[in-house]
Amino acid sequence: MMLDLCSIRKLQTAIRTFEENLKKETGLSLNDALLLCATRKGINEPGALAKELELSPSRLTRVLDTLEKRDLIVRKVSQTDRRGISVSLTEAGQELIGNYSCSGIQVPEELKFTQTEQNN
Repeated sequence: MMLDLCSIRKLQTAIRTFEENLKKETGLSLNDALLLCATRKGINEPGALAKELELSPSRLTRVLDTLEKRDLIVRKVSQTDRRGISVSLTEAGQELIGNYSCSGIQVPEELKFTQTEQNN
């Protein structure tokens, strides 16, 4: 089987277009939105979030700072280990992520395969 680099380029362009539409519609970058989704799925420890999103610790901190300033997440000291931090969605964060599937964000044709009936 041969790799079609042109198709990969189309996907890359489609993802960039989607991110631009996401930013216009919600003010979120793709990393912001992915972090909100991961947190909604129960990934709450910064180390686990960084691993899930493939972000460096410094980049993760910047994303968390941005979302916290927008009151979409809160960081709390862990109940079990005071050195640890737990990330959770605020009501505004839950509402924003709940609206993704109902939004008018245009999904490029090349990314339609990612759409589901019910987002988890």
